[in-house]
Amino acid sequence: MSPLPAYCTEEAHGPETMRGRAPEWNAALDLLAAAHEGRSGVLLVEGEPGMGKSRLLREVTRTARARGFSLVTLGALELGRIPLVESLLSALGEDVVADGGGPSAEPDRRMWRVERIRAGLDERAGTGPVLVSLDDLQLVAPTALVTLRAWISQLAGRPVAWLLARSTVKVGEAAGGLFDILEYDGARRITLPPLDDDALTGIVIDMLGAVPDPRLAAFVGQSGGNPYLLTGLIAGLRGGNGIQICNGSARLVAVRLPRRFQAAVRHLLDQLSPQTRHLLTVAAILGRSFSPDAAAAVLGTTPAAIVPRLDEALSAGVLTVAGEELAFRHGLLWQAVTDAVPVPIRNALHRDIGDVLFGRGGPATAAAAHLMQGVRAADSRGLAELERLVDDVLPVSPRTAADIALRVVSLTDPAEPAWAVRTLTAVRTLIEAGRLDEAAGLTESALTQPLTAATHAGLCCLRSEILHMQGRAAEAAADAATVLAEPGLPDRLRDAAELALLNVQVADRDNTLARQHAQAIVEASADHGDALVTGAFITLALAAWDADDLAEGLRLAHEAVRRAASTDAWCLHPRMILAMLLTDVRRLDEACSVMASAGDDTKVRGRLVWAAAPAVLRARLHLAAGRFDDAIAVAEAGLAATSGPGPHVLMSSALGVLAVAALRSGDPNAAQRYVDRARPGLSEYGSPHAEARFALVTSQIAMARDGAGAVATALAELCEQVPEHSWALVSDPTAAAWLVRTALALDDRARAEIVVGAAERLARHNPGFPTVAAAAEHARGLLDGDACALDRASMDHADPWARASAAEDLGALTASRGTGSRQSAIAGLDQALAGYDGIGAARDAARVRRRLRRLGVRRRHWTQGDRPVSGWGSLTDTERRISELVAQGLTNRRVADQLFISVHTTAFHLRHIFRKLQIGSRLELARRVMEENRQRTPPDGDRPDQGGRTRVGRSTAGYPERDAPSATVRP
Repeated sequence: MSPLPAYCTEEAHGPETMRGRAPEWNAALDLLAAAHEGRSGVLLVEGEPGMGKSRLLREVTRTARARGFSLVTLGALELGRIPLVESLLSALGEDVVADGGGPSAEPDRRMWRVERIRAGLDERAGTGPVLVSLDDLQLVAPTALVTLRAWISQLAGRPVAWLLARSTVKVGEAAGGLFDILEYDGARRITLPPLDDDALTGIVIDMLGAVPDPRLAAFVGQSGGNPYLLTGLIAGLRGGNGIQICNGSARLVAVRLPRRFQAAVRHLLDQLSPQTRHLLTVAAILGRSFSPDAAAAVLGTTPAAIVPRLDEALSAGVLTVAGEELAFRHGLLWQAVTDAVPVPIRNALHRDIGDVLFGRGGPATAAAAHLMQGVRAADSRGLAELERLVDDVLPVSPRTAADIALRVVSLTDPAEPAWAVRTLTAVRTLIEAGRLDEAAGLTESALTQPLTAATHAGLCCLRSEILHMQGRAAEAAADAATVLAEPGLPDRLRDAAELALLNVQVADRDNTLARQHAQAIVEASADHGDALVTGAFITLALAAWDADDLAEGLRLAHEAVRRAASTDAWCLHPRMILAMLLTDVRRLDEACSVMASAGDDTKVRGRLVWAAAPAVLRARLHLAAGRFDDAIAVAEAGLAATSGPGPHVLMSSALGVLAVAALRSGDPNAAQRYVDRARPGLSEYGSPHAEARFALVTSQIAMARDGAGAVATALAELCEQVPEHSWALVSDPTAAAWLVRTALALDDRARAEIVVGAAERLARHNPGFPTVAAAAEHARGLLDGDACALDRASMDHADPWARASAAEDLGALTASRGTGSRQSAIAGLDQALAGYDGIGAARDAARVRRRLRRLGVRRRHWTQGDRPVSGWGSLTDTERRISELVAQGLTNRRVADQLFISVHTTAFHLRHIFRKLQIGSRLELARRVMEENRQRTPPDGDRPDQGGRTRVGRSTAGYPERDAPSATVRP
């Protein structure tokens, strides 16, 4: 058997060969072997243009010649000029003109020629095997194809190998019908598929004598596995110095499509009808993917009228089906078709397409993309359409809206009256898209132009917002103050300046000024718009929260939500603020309800820089409920969804959730990595409350890794801040207990007393908040060794981790009191273990098991750490829930709605599910879920519930009133 050939071009080193065609090559060798053995055979080769049909035929012919075959070969050049019968007569050495004394009548002459060909082939077959290789049969007339079938049938008993090839460029042509018939008669049919990556890489190596680097390999991969396009691309890049070869490696240095490649694309497209080429030109300007009805609308016809052209492009492999649209199958082919359209014509087509899409009421983003490229400076109607599109596109894609607004400004002369309004729109849209640096640059540039007082004030207001988001509070306040000092401003602008100033004041460490300012706004609410009044109520709510008046804080936050319902007051996202406060006091059901009512409020009505806010709040909800895996997934997805330099307080909140979740899941090193990500810039962008919370988790991580001695300095600062700002105590019901436990471990009872005093004061002032009372009981129980207080805390904490923590403290305290309390200590530690295991707090559960072992008790492990790294058993509870819903046929959006998570989070979990189960599709996942459901056994009814409330025969009677807590320190 001959060696497998490899694809190459005439410029390559070595003989012309082929790559990636092992099955096809073996089929051809089988055909030749059959003829050698005296049997006839037919091999049908078909494929899209450029897939290598002609090259395969040439290689087979070369091999057949070497094996002593008599050859009768015809290619596209012969069949394109001369009919099949005449071409075969010539190939057989017959005189086509004189016909050697044949009959004079035309029908008789044709029959004589047909018989002469049959006889000639039969004569050659009498002396040895014959190969008849006919290429591009799609060019042959239907009557000649009927004759070809007759020859094959008549010579079926002779050693004739028929190698027939056709291009699938046209649907319904006669050669396709012949192939169907011959296959039915027993012929073998092969279709040349696109080459795989290994074959493409081999061709590049053959042509260049070097291995392509990843960038070059990715670039040539866009050829779609078409060897004709690939060889044209590589040859063009090499000839145009687009590839640099050094030390056996080929590197792409220019990504422009070479002329040789564009010529190769033109050659392929020239095989299509003019009408189809026209359609492809319009389709290419529409985009790499497009809908048939949009293409028909631009062409001024109906989808039904262009179906034949689309079918031709599909059969040629130029287009492919992509969901509900059609698409150019190869990215480079699409680019080549687009580049072939002259720029003026391309711009005109973009303008025409934009008008059509805009008029049809389709997606605003699609119309905008074309209008931006087609509209010119003098096109006032087009610019007006783009202006209208900014508001339409903004809720869907803030980035695209910003691009449109910038394009409008760039096409507007500063001397035009519309320039000022368009510039303000562009700056505002850039802010909402999170592109703060660009917004700042455009603002500074605009402020150098001659402006009206109103325009100048509007730009200063926007610059104040930008500066505030960039952490430049003093400059932001100065800009807002400048606007407010301007006489005669419209109420709308004055409100905007007031709100900008209020935002800056809220972030200040001493919020007294913000509270006074907000109170003045509320008292004069009749003189202000709802947006400003909403911001004032939010400011007062946060101030009340910081002053330990939780009921008033919630009341004011609810009022802010009510005010915002009738206005575009996205300024501080009142629902997000309310949900945050409710989560702090562990009213999780209410927080979930508020989040559900907010929907995608921050994306639809707010700034893109705040787009992560819902994810951060949902992550906090998961953390508060003890769902650490979910908290991590949601927070990571939230950070991934946020782009650009957003408010760092939001980033720090997300990373703080991630750090706590990682720590409680038992991975302090991962928690430290999250802290390190958040530390740069925290003091610049973060609020004092965010900084206090972050300092707390940072200290907890440090102690978990290095012991209590590593946090002595940080602990002193945290304890000293608690009386003045108790935000950390409110937002984390375990904070007071941790501070007290750590202070006692460091023999610093004075600071422990400060924390307990602050926690009890917070509880006294807020009697309607059980979680605050439980936190105070927990802290007091640790300080005084009060078992009853710890027992009440272990029952009353709303946070499952906090309940387990209080139970552990109770068990440790009881164990320290000697053998008489052993059973009570074991009961408390069992409750703690059940609680930690139920929420996957592996590190904490391991610590409790160690305490139990010291009491002579061993408990079996049921922690997350026992999950295998792959397989069904490796899935988390959330991953299993998502698997079940996907198996039911739900989309990512519907899964997200069912589980109250985002689509980003669902996709995050699905990627992990596919990796763990080593599958690649939703269908495989559905099959796996069905298998697991069939094999599932009833769960162990003896395991404790997730909340850890199960009591194990404990009694609080007989506990001494005071005793020292265990010296074991934990996060």
